[in-house]
Amino acid sequence: MRREDVLEAVEERLESIPGLRSLLHLEGSFRDQVIEAEKQAEEMGALGGLMPICNEGFWRTMEREEQYALVLDGGTSVISSATNLLQLRDERGTLIGEWLPPDRAEDLMGDERVQFISDDFVLYREVPPEGEPKVVLPEVEFPFLDEVEGIDNVTSASPSGLADKVIRSHLSLPGPGLLSHVVGFDIGTDHRPLEIRGRRCLPRPGPSKR
Repeated sequence: MRREDVLEAVEERLESIPGLRSLLHLEGSFRDQVIEAEKQAEEMGALGGLMPICNEGFWRTMEREEQYALVLDGGTSVISSATNLLQLRDERGTLIGEWLPPDRAEDLMGDERVQFISDDFVLYREVPPEGEPKVVLPEVEFPFLDEVEGIDNVTSASPSGLADKVIRSHLSLPGPGLLSHVVGFDIGTDHRPLEIRGRRCLPRPGPSKR
């Protein structure tokens, strides 16, 4: 398939997502602005600068050959169906805590190996942290492009608040109750991850996802 045909098929599938308000191919100066906003968010840190943060999912998405920015209703299934949105890791990358979807939270309720610090976030008692912990936003599963011909290594992420503002302002959707999301994929197979200059985390590429 021609690249133009592949992108057209991708856009058609994305437009079928319930709650989608707008989408745009992430390229050129717009892409540069979004990346710069994400770098600034990481420099500021989490919890008012008290803890380092790494939007791992965002950088994995930017490594893909093509990206799209989406603006969706807040209750979108893109987020509500996700199983992995927020993690706490130590300096070695060991998982020491994470956000849980309702079904997993219910399964772990009463488990002595975990400590609930909120209704949907746990710390793992049996995993002693090594060094300074950091907040990690991992890749988000994105099944909405399954079976689209000609693409590979699909992944997605929730951008930081700063990058979200850039995306929604660019698409003239700054109002409340909306959120942005970024989706990345390769066209064809056998692609090497794109290099992102100046990123603050991810020293090496992770495994591809589809």
